Amino acid sequence: MKSKLVLAWRNIWRNKKRTYITLASIIFAVIIATFMRGLQLGSYDKMLYDAIRSSTGHIALMDKSFWDDKTMDNSMEFSQDLEQVLDQDQSLEFWVPEILGGCLISVGNNTRGVVVQGVDPEKKDAQIRLREKVIEGSYFESEDQAVMLGKDLASFLKVGVGDTVVLLGQGYMGMTAAGTYPVKGIYDHPMADFNRRLVFMPLAAAQYLFFMEDRVSTVNLVLKDQGDIRQETALYRSRIDTTTTEVRNWESMNRDMLSAIESDNFFGKIMIGVLYMVIGFGIFGTILMMTMERKREFSIMMAIGMQDYKLITQVIFESVFIAAIGAIIGLIISFPVVYFYSLNPIPITGENAQIYRDLNMEPVLSISTKPGYMVAQFGIVLIISIIASIFPMYNIMKFDIVNIIRGRQ
Repeated sequence: MKSKLVLAWRNIWRNKKRTYITLASIIFAVIIATFMRGLQLGSYDKMLYDAIRSSTGHIALMDKSFWDDKTMDNSMEFSQDLEQVLDQDQSLEFWVPEILGGCLISVGNNTRGVVVQGVDPEKKDAQIRLREKVIEGSYFESEDQAVMLGKDLASFLKVGVGDTVVLLGQGYMGMTAAGTYPVKGIYDHPMADFNRRLVFMPLAAAQYLFFMEDRVSTVNLVLKDQGDIRQETALYRSRIDTTTTEVRNWESMNRDMLSAIESDNFFGKIMIGVLYMVIGFGIFGTILMMTMERKREFSIMMAIGMQDYKLITQVIFESVFIAAIGAIIGLIISFPVVYFYSLNPIPITGENAQIYRDLNMEPVLSISTKPGYMVAQFGIVLIISIIASIFPMYNIMKFDIVNIIRGRQ
C-alpha cells in the first residue's frame, strides 16, 4: 500500500503544469462553495436566531386559541405557581411574559394603528437588547406608566421624549382600553416593523390598560441549549393545564420561515452542485489525459503480469491525491476568511438595507462557522474525483495491449 501511495504521488507530478491547473480549479471551487454555503447557512441561522430570541422563543406558553386568534380574550392566566416553576428551571436562559394588544395611537391629528407590547423591561432587554437601542430619552422601568416608541413612529406622530400620546383599543372581555402615557424613550431597531408599529410599555401598565390583571398573552421561553426542546416541552405539558393552555415549540410557530428556508436551501444546493459539476469535468479531463498519456506504460505493465485492478487502484489513488490536496488547501484558505466574517458580519447599506428591514431582518450578512458544511466540501470533492475515474478505469480494462505496445494505437 505504501509503495502505491508513493508511486501515485510521483505520477501526479509528472506533468506539473497540468496538476497545478487542476489544483487551482479545485481550490477555487472549494473556496467559493465554502463561502457561498457559509453565507447561506449563516443567513438561515440569523433569521431563526432573530425569530426565536426577538419573537417566539424556543417554546411559548399560550391559551389554546391564541395562536389562531390573537385577541385579549384568548389570553392565559399567569399564576405565581407558574412563575415559580419558570424561575427554578435551570435550562432556561430567560423567559419573557408578554401582553400583545392592537391599539390606535394618537397625537393631535396624527393617528396610526400599532401593536402595544407589555413586557418586563429587564427580561425584554435580555431578549432583544432593547436598552442599547434607545437613541433619545431613557430606558423604561417596571413601575413606569410610560411608553417607548420606535423612531419611525415617533417621527410620524411628531413627538419627542416627554410628550404625551393617547392609546385607544379593546381590552379583556370587550372592555374599552384607553389611556394617556408620556414618551419616556425612543429606540432605533434594525427591523422596520419594530420602528413603525411597536409600542413598548411595562407589563403592569399594560395589564392595567387592557384589564388583564394576572393575565398575559404569551410566555416565551429561551433555552440555553436548543437540544433540550423536547424535554422542556414535555416538562411544561406535565405541569400546566393542557385543556386550556398550549405549549408550542419554535418550529410550529415559524413554519412559513422554515418553508422559505427549505426552498432557498434547495436552490442553493443546486447552484453549488453546478459549480462542482464544472470542477468534476476538470478532474475527469486531467485523469483521462494522465491515463491516455501512459497507456503504453500501462500496457507493458499488464503484459508482464500486473492485474487490471491494481492499475485501476493506482489511477484512483492519483485522482484522490489531486482532489484531497486541492480540497485541503481550499479549506485552509477559506477558514480564516469565514471565521473573520463570522465575528464581523458584513453590513448591508443603502437601498438593500431597507429591503432587509422591510422583511423584518437585520441588514447584515452573517456567515456560519459550523464545521459540518466545511467537511462536506472535502467529502464532495473526493466523491467527484472517484466518479471522474470511472471512465478512465473502463478504458484501462479495454486496452488492446498488443497493438498499443507495437505503437499501432
